[in-house]
Amino acid sequence: MSLYGRTDSNTNKTKAERNIAASSRAKQIIFVDNTEAALSENKHRGIDAPGWWSYFTYTDTEGNTRHKAELLVTIADPDSNANETQADDTVAADVASAITISVQPANQSTDDAVAAATFAVTAAATTGSLVYQWQLQSSNGTRWSNITGATSASLALTGLTLADTGKKFRVKITSSAGSEEVISNVATLTVTAA
Repeated sequence: MSLYGRTDSNTNKTKAERNIAASSRAKQIIFVDNTEAALSENKHRGIDAPGWWSYFTYTDTEGNTRHKAELLVTIADPDSNANETQADDTVAADVASAITISVQPANQSTDDAVAAATFAVTAAATTGSLVYQWQLQSSNGTRWSNITGATSASLALTGLTLADTGKKFRVKITSSAGSEEVISNVATLTVTAA
């Protein structure tokens, strides 16, 4: 029997996070059993062994999601039959899950009198609900940045001007079941004079 427990429980989570510095408490503490450790979705995040993990993500300057996973405690024989109590499925997938994009965002054209455009994507996940994050790249830029509040399957833009011509848009999609992230194709905005 492990000092930190073999099950996904709040008591065992408290034991696992005991030695984490207060400044690092924003990290999520998750429990991974043998089945979860074997899934490619979790290995992609750097989670590749059973036990208690400290985990967080961030968006780098290129707009890509980066994963930081640190194994806190290895559990040799985790109890995978116990009911899960931690809400960590978006981090550590329980079952294999994949996202497919059936309709990619398309280039959009408008004039400065209409001054509006909508980008949309159609996607599906084998398990869980989809989580969207639209990103923007300026017309002469090379870096992607998240658009605050743009978290649905479509992105409606208003108040567009000629200066918005050439901006590029894409969407990152994950799922509530921990599917590996996919990124859509890039779509470009063109605004012309009315």
